[in-house]
Amino acid sequence: MRIEKDSLGDLELPSDVYYGIQSYRASKNFQISGTQIHPELIRSYILLKRSAAKANCKLGVLSPELCDAIVLACNDLLKIDFKKKNNNEKYFIIDAYQAGAGTSQNMNANEVIANRANEILGHPLGSYARVHPNDHVNMSQSTNDSFPTVMRLATLTLSKKLVSELILLSVAFDNKAQEFDAIIKAGRTHLQDAVPIRLGQEFSAYKTVCDHLAGLIVHAQSFLRVLGIGGSAVGSGLNVPHGYKNEILEELKQTYEDDSLELAANMFEAMQSQMPMMIYSNALKASSLELTRICNDLRLMSSGPSTGLSEIFLPPTQPGSSIMPGKINPSILEMANQVFFKILGNDAAMGFAMQAGQLELNVMMPVMAHLSLESTMLMTNTLHTLRELCINGIRANALQCERYAGMTSQIATALNPLIGYVQAGELAKLAVSERKSLFQVIRERGVLSEEQIKTFLNLSEMTEPK
Repeated sequence: MRIEKDSLGDLELPSDVYYGIQSYRASKNFQISGTQIHPELIRSYILLKRSAAKANCKLGVLSPELCDAIVLACNDLLKIDFKKKNNNEKYFIIDAYQAGAGTSQNMNANEVIANRANEILGHPLGSYARVHPNDHVNMSQSTNDSFPTVMRLATLTLSKKLVSELILLSVAFDNKAQEFDAIIKAGRTHLQDAVPIRLGQEFSAYKTVCDHLAGLIVHAQSFLRVLGIGGSAVGSGLNVPHGYKNEILEELKQTYEDDSLELAANMFEAMQSQMPMMIYSNALKASSLELTRICNDLRLMSSGPSTGLSEIFLPPTQPGSSIMPGKINPSILEMANQVFFKILGNDAAMGFAMQAGQLELNVMMPVMAHLSLESTMLMTNTLHTLRELCINGIRANALQCERYAGMTSQIATALNPLIGYVQAGELAKLAVSERKSLFQVIRERGVLSEEQIKTFLNLSEMTEPK
């Protein structure tokens, strides 16, 4: 064991851990969820601390020796897979639900990096003989400007994979749109029979939705790229050397390979407002709502197979019942719906957290970071599974689609220009009441000749965009 001291007194810590006394206190105070900090937030904090050390060294406020030690420590830590919970036991131990603003998380990073840097320089863990968590690793920073910066950069990083998955889902729907383009089916509005549509046209709409959603996420990313680093505690830049903001911005641009990163025009606003996180969360909300709608459509179209619509066949992934033999459920779509509902809930929580900022700071940032990263990860993984295990394997029930298309009474709509809305309506009414197809009613009553039927009731022609 080793003894460490802070403003509250002394505490005994295991001798081989890289976290320090402030991290240890926080881990004991906040035994809340058992949920560890998202690995991308940890990674982004390490990258920020490395960038800060380099910027401070360039400005002459941090010695090259200490800068090198901090950089080497950060590089060593970046090699550790913090997705594995066991790897966190000696390093990052703070619960996702913690003290306001993320001070505990910032100090956890400061202490871990400082201890590893001291170890590199030949000093024991916990001594802080050469590298101090506050004086050196946290130099020119505050939790109040470092945490929102890390939160935005971590979210930005994860969201790039989400955009890729949305694009791949768009491609998958486009492939199905082309595959199903010749299959005519009954359209439905209000869940009632409507004029014909091609199955491929329905899937082309899903493809376009995914394109819009990808664009929406990309637009939200532009807000995440605006950083308040260098604003220090309240935005005034207290204890921040002249030129630091521009130096660390350049370091972050190189680190993240993103020249679009920029400093906030008003650092005070960057401390007070976390609207960029809300904008991004709203983009996830819109995506969840649209994708839920599409999943519900697919569940409806695949319902049956004997007593539902049964217009498409979903790839079977697992048995659907513990009691009913042979039953297959739309399991992947059901999973996706549940995930999207969770993301909608996270967005609601994000809204409460975003408006809870007071005066110079929003202290609810830890939960905001947790929500955005969790939602991004959930949606990314869900879209991958949805595409691989469901969309790519959908098959059309062409015979069923064409049978429904021939049965819909709303084909009568095409006769409006020829016989008028009223007479067309009477024919549709007769077809429904007598449980016959419209074609049968028209032929029985001699309303149109066979040539006219071919001309005016050509289902393929009806579905051609005008």
